[in-house]
Amino acid sequence: SANFQSLISPTDSVNEAKKETETARAYFLINVYSESRSEFAVEKSRVEKSKKALEDYRGPLPITLISKEKKKPKTAFLLQRGEYDQKGEQVDRDTPAALPPFDKSLPRNRLGLAKWLTSGQHPLTSRVAVNRYWQQVFGTGLVKTSENFGAQGDLPSHPELLDWLATDFVEHGWDVKRLMKQLVMSAAYRQTSVANADLIKLDPENRLLARGPRFRLDAEMLRDQALSISGLLQDKIGGPGVKPPQPDGLWFAVGYSGSNTVRFEKDSGHDKVHRRSLYTFWKRTAPPPQMNTFDAPSREECSVRRERTNTPLQALLLMNDPQYIEAARYFAQSVIDNFESVNESDRIQARGEAILELALGRRATSDEVELLAATFSKFYKQFGNDENAAERLVKIGEVPFDASKYSARELAAWTMIANLVMNMDEFVTKN
Repeated sequence: SANFQSLISPTDSVNEAKKETETARAYFLINVYSESRSEFAVEKSRVEKSKKALEDYRGPLPITLISKEKKKPKTAFLLQRGEYDQKGEQVDRDTPAALPPFDKSLPRNRLGLAKWLTSGQHPLTSRVAVNRYWQQVFGTGLVKTSENFGAQGDLPSHPELLDWLATDFVEHGWDVKRLMKQLVMSAAYRQTSVANADLIKLDPENRLLARGPRFRLDAEMLRDQALSISGLLQDKIGGPGVKPPQPDGLWFAVGYSGSNTVRFEKDSGHDKVHRRSLYTFWKRTAPPPQMNTFDAPSREECSVRRERTNTPLQALLLMNDPQYIEAARYFAQSVIDNFESVNESDRIQARGEAILELALGRRATSDEVELLAATFSKFYKQFGNDENAAERLVKIGEVPFDASKYSARELAAWTMIANLVMNMDEFVTKN
């Protein structure tokens, strides 16, 4: 096959005139001569089979852009007054003098830079990494400006703790799982997040770590938590992005007419619509409103630290978004199923208590249970007077309502109770 391929493939060493001759010769060998000579026909068949096998192998493979170092690095100069055509002193590739020197054995390219950054002697990389994991667990990093460790950033609240964590992280092989376990099992993390007025006044941002962390969950976690507690969450790992429902027309306002994302078309099917938020398809010029409303970055630029806001729109989304309504309905169904055998006189209290405890992760108080029971009775009466409203409510979502198993009136009332509990501050906040 190799010999045959060399006969029919013009080499780069021949000139243009010879290339034309070689091309004609190759065509003749492949399409004419090989038909009359059995040995060439066999070799041609083997080459074609090999090419097809290679195409079949390469076809499904994902493609990504990569960078490759030039054999001769491009020279760089100081530019006089920033003018690109006013070159001054030539400068070479190097690292800041304030940081450890670049090892002479390392290549002066991206690979060498990566090894320098992750060497045990580098003081910055491990601290930045540890600070970001601390931020993920505690809500705020030891260095509050986790995106900026420079002169314009904040000083660490506990510099010795940051040093120790960074050193320990490197000494244990940059083991992220071990570090996260270390953080969540620490005494600082396991404190109660309850604080009195004096402590809040003294340290409103909890920079002194006198209490446990308390902050609203990120957008992705809010949605995943609602789907998880309802039993709808699809935990399959990997695969293409999916498009959960969102208001129509958002993409059209910013899309180009020839773009394949000018019109939003939601996916269908439980296996797609209820996937983890990690797999939600993202259009940067029109981010998913479920995420954008809860301060998720647009992804137009790198964001290390998210700001957290509290707005009325967030509460409206949690109360009215189709996926949160469907999650509340499915949550209510599971509670109805599990307490069907309870005495009718105790059934409402038992179901209300279960919704509170499952959603909030703590024992419900008698006052809370009584309030939910009274609220359920109110909704039950309202849906009795408007059965069409009950039907419309329980049919929201991707998973169909089973009319043979549930009463629309009763399920609608419990859906409203579940929706109410899933909108409580205690549900959407890490305590």
